[in-house]
Amino acid sequence: MRLKENEIMEQFEREIDRYAPLKIKSILVKTLSQDISPDIVAGTFIEFCIADGPCFKAMVEAKTVATPKIISQAAQQLTAYLRRIDDKTIVPVVIVPYMGTEQAKLLQREGISWIDLSGNMVIRAPNGIYIERTGRKNQFPDTSPIKKIFEGTSSLVSRALLLKKEPFCSLYEVADFINQRGGKITMSTVSKVLSSLDEELLITRSTGCIYVTDRERLLEKLTQGYRNYTWQNENKTYKYKTYTFAVENISSLFTVFYEQQVDYASCGFYAAKLKGLATTDRFTVFIKSINAARKAFEFDPSNIKPDAEFGQLDLIETKNPYVWFNLQDKPFNNTVDDIELYLEMMVDTPRGPKIAETLKERILKV
Repeated sequence: MRLKENEIMEQFEREIDRYAPLKIKSILVKTLSQDISPDIVAGTFIEFCIADGPCFKAMVEAKTVATPKIISQAAQQLTAYLRRIDDKTIVPVVIVPYMGTEQAKLLQREGISWIDLSGNMVIRAPNGIYIERTGRKNQFPDTSPIKKIFEGTSSLVSRALLLKKEPFCSLYEVADFINQRGGKITMSTVSKVLSSLDEELLITRSTGCIYVTDRERLLEKLTQGYRNYTWQNENKTYKYKTYTFAVENISSLFTVFYEQQVDYASCGFYAAKLKGLATTDRFTVFIKSINAARKAFEFDPSNIKPDAEFGQLDLIETKNPYVWFNLQDKPFNNTVDDIELYLEMMVDTPRGPKIAETLKERILKV
C-alpha cells in the first residue's frame, strides 16, 4: 500500500537519524499564493542543519511515486516557484519512497536535491554542503512505476511503437497494428501500457497522436524486459526448452513444416546468417509445439534423428509472444524480425551483442 504525501513526510521526520549528519531544526507548512505557484497549493519549508555545522533552508515536495513524469513535474514546479520568489538560498528537495537511477539523473540535471525513505539521498546546499548516499535497495516495491510492461504480450506495444516510423493516432490503431502482425492484445492492455510509457517519459501524446520521445531508451527497456522474461529464476534457468536433432536437408524440413502447418521461425545466429549478419553451421528454429514438429517429421523424406551430441538442428519450444510477432514470413522459411533478433543477440554473449549493434542501427533509424 502506497504512502500518502503527508505520511511520507511524517516517516521522514521520525527517521531523520537515518540521514545523519542531516538534522531537522524546524518545519513550516504554509499556503502559497496561486499567483506565485498555480501547481503547488501548500509548501513545506524545512530548516536543515549539519551536525556541528551550518544550516540551510529547503522547500520540500513529497511524491507518493517517483515516475520520471512525476519527478519532472515536481522539479519544474519547485524551480518555477523559487524563481518567482527569487530566493537562491532556498534549496529545492524532492522526497519519495524510492528514487530510481533515471529519475535521480533527471534531478541532477535540474539542480534539484532529493531524499528517499529507503535511505538514499543527494543534497547540494550553500556553504559547500554536499551529501551523497546511494545504493540502498527499494524498501517500497509497490511504488515501482512499471510492472512488466516490457515482458510478454504487454511488450508488443513498445515493439509496435519502434516498428512504425509515423505516430499512432489512436489506441485502436496501436491494437490493430499489433493484431495484424500476429500478436493478440486488447484495447485495455494497450491503454494501460501507454499510460505507463507516458509516465516514464518514453512517449508523448499531442494532438491525438502518440510519439516515441526516446527510441533508444525504449529499446533498452525492451531488452531488460526480454532478459527478465527469458530467464526463469535467479539461477538463470532458461525458460525455453531445446531439442537437438541431426537433419540432412533443412529446406525439406521447412517445406514439411509449412505444409503441415507447424508454427516455426528461424532465430538466433541462423536468422542472423539469413540476414547476412553472421555465419554458422547450426540451424536454430523456434516452434510452438515439439509434438506438432515430431508429427510433421513423418512426412519428411530426409532422415531426422534426435542427436544431442552431434545434431546441428536446435528446435526451441516456446509460446513467448515476442517470438511470433511480426514474423518475416516467406514461403518455407519464416524468420524473426529485426527487433526480436536484436533481443536474442543481446542476451547471447559473447558474440551476439556485436550483431545486435548492427541491428540497432536499423531499428533506430527514422
